[in-house]
Amino acid sequence: MVKVDQEHTICLEAIGVVENEVTEFRDGGWEDVESRLVIAERWAPALDGLEEFSHVMVIFWLHRVPEDKKAIMKIRPKDRQDMPLLGVFATHTQYRPNPLAVSTVRLLERRRNILKVLGLDALNGTPIIDLKPYAPRDAPRGEVKVPEWLTRL
Repeated sequence: MVKVDQEHTICLEAIGVVENEVTEFRDGGWEDVESRLVIAERWAPALDGLEEFSHVMVIFWLHRVPEDKKAIMKIRPKDRQDMPLLGVFATHTQYRPNPLAVSTVRLLERRRNILKVLGLDALNGTPIIDLKPYAPRDAPRGEVKVPEWLTRL
């Protein structure tokens, strides 16, 4: 049996920051957003080889989520009344106890410590926690099941 220490604090260090023209959250239209991922100079060597991939998974911190929203347990997807009331872990809401997000984006270009990407759903100034190359083998194997309500979003 594994005991979970719920008082455990995890400290993360941002490796960079997102730069783009988006300053307010929006509910869609992210696919055309070009962003620059400005990675701290000391991490530039860690980017070597990433430019050989077409896509990158960006792990980032949703730094503008208000503290009171981090305590929300249930939400309707996209705040739509025709959607079921679900636990936040069953949705992609930004309102979560630890506002981490992951997006897979197209890598357009790398110049030293700066990555130009397309389709990142992050605001200007968002801290970047980590990067991972995306490869088809990272996709789930076998049939993927999703609830009916997701097809209506």
